[in-house]
Amino acid sequence: MTIEFGTAALHSASRQTSRLLIVPIALAVMISGCGRTDALTAWQRARSGSVDVVWLSARGAMRHGRDELVIEFRSIGDGKLVDVHDPRATATMPMPGMPMFGSINITPTETPGRYIADAQLGMAGTWRFNLQWQGSEGTSSVGFSAAVQ
Repeated sequence: MTIEFGTAALHSASRQTSRLLIVPIALAVMISGCGRTDALTAWQRARSGSVDVVWLSARGAMRHGRDELVIEFRSIGDGKLVDVHDPRATATMPMPGMPMFGSINITPTETPGRYIADAQLGMAGTWRFNLQWQGSEGTSSVGFSAAVQ
């Protein structure tokens, strides 16, 4: 057992207190930023009927491997978020013989019309994305090809 006296003990206690405060402060900063899209840039945009579908990325691009994006459904008329239901996405990379398939799991956020897309794409290159959802116009969908880094 070590007993510290004087300034060494004071500095040791101060370091421990600092470490204990860093974790809650970091968590508070991360949580306060949840739901904010001002740090995101539009990666892709596609229209279907009266809905503009915007794929947003923190890097302005999508990366192969695991990547997380935000998908927003916006009214073409006023740009406001539009509540949709059951969005589903697919990703395929055309290849000779047999295409490569990726996965995109979409989960809703607390904001209607905004979703988190957790994508898993096996390699960089040009991928074909398709997104389908239920909205006020019935079943709608968009598709586009895009480069993945």
